[in-house]
Amino acid sequence: MKIIYITQHFPPEIGAAPARAYDLSYYLGKLGHNVTIITAFPNHETNFGIFKKETMDHVNVYRMFRMKDTKQSALRRLMNYFSFTFSSFIGGIFVQKPDIVYATTPQLFQTFSGWLLSKWHRAKFVLEVRDLWVDFAEILGQFKNKKLLNLARKLEKFLYKKADLIVVVTNGYKDRLVSEGIPEEKIIVIPNGVNPALLNDTYANYKDIKTEYNLQNKRVILYSGNIGSAQGLETVIQAAIKLKDNSDYIFLFIGEGVEKKRLKELAEQNQLSNVRFIDQIPKDELISYYKAADIGIVSLKKHPLFSITIPSKMFDYLSMSIPVLIGVDGEARQIIEKLNGGYFFEPENADDFIRALFNAFENEAELKRMRKNLKERLLAHYNREMFAKKLSDHIELLHKKKERGNA
Repeated sequence: MKIIYITQHFPPEIGAAPARAYDLSYYLGKLGHNVTIITAFPNHETNFGIFKKETMDHVNVYRMFRMKDTKQSALRRLMNYFSFTFSSFIGGIFVQKPDIVYATTPQLFQTFSGWLLSKWHRAKFVLEVRDLWVDFAEILGQFKNKKLLNLARKLEKFLYKKADLIVVVTNGYKDRLVSEGIPEEKIIVIPNGVNPALLNDTYANYKDIKTEYNLQNKRVILYSGNIGSAQGLETVIQAAIKLKDNSDYIFLFIGEGVEKKRLKELAEQNQLSNVRFIDQIPKDELISYYKAADIGIVSLKKHPLFSITIPSKMFDYLSMSIPVLIGVDGEARQIIEKLNGGYFFEPENADDFIRALFNAFENEAELKRMRKNLKERLLAHYNREMFAKKLSDHIELLHKKKERGNA
């Protein structure tokens, strides 16, 4: 089948959205589908054009114009969203007639482009809900304009209604949509996971990070990812303040985000020698830091909606055999406990974070056992090649229903 896959973020950008889009499109292509990605020029590029066509691992990629997101104002972010929404529709018009238009959130507005393209091409519309974008935008104060939020909520419900199939990433999201009146039979769960092709025990070019940063004989606690308002990472800084006289532990933060400047200032004000911030680096270079880490941090703020959220960063750590300190209750915690992959701490509770941290390192033998075969346990349940096959089966069924309807 011919599939248009709309996602604003795609490699070489790094993060959960581009990784999922790449992995699913790659494996859908391997299953025989003709996949065309419609995406934006990477946000870090300052020189970009209106349109660029390329091929990435047998997947067609159309890169479309977008206003650069400076991450400094809500208005600029909206301009970034709307410019890609418009350009993605224009680009999709010129793609050979697809059978399926697959559009992912966040952000929400690009999925409206997907729906319009499905009407233009008379194709089936598949909506992927990676997070409850409108709810999270309101909770985190990203958009405070109530009229805009209400309009976005109406658009969200419109798209739920118009979608022929809805793909969600957690069971909690499915339950939430069903409670809002969306028919259960048109919702499927395709969780996040790992690409088995990227799991390899041999890394010839990794750097010795502990030597480079003079961290020998230190216990390295790593956070790598978005340093944003949702992550609740001030809890970790508060824990580091309480442990500032304990030289055994070093906290490494890798990434960018709206909270990074404030957290750095907090660390500097408290003269924390046990906290280091490192700018965002390419994913292949992250391997060296993963190899140096003794344990990883997965954290979100304490809110009922986050209890039905599964941070994709969790799978990145586990895929490198790194146990995690999980500060997310609900489904994420259940996965860690099922895989025997880490230790839970109460979100936004620095004292409980320290308790979990000490619990992890008081029994080194248990931590070592936890690492053993962690990748294998992960792949048995959260394999993106397997998930792509499930998605393929559902969209093929959707296409067959369309053909029967046209017969």
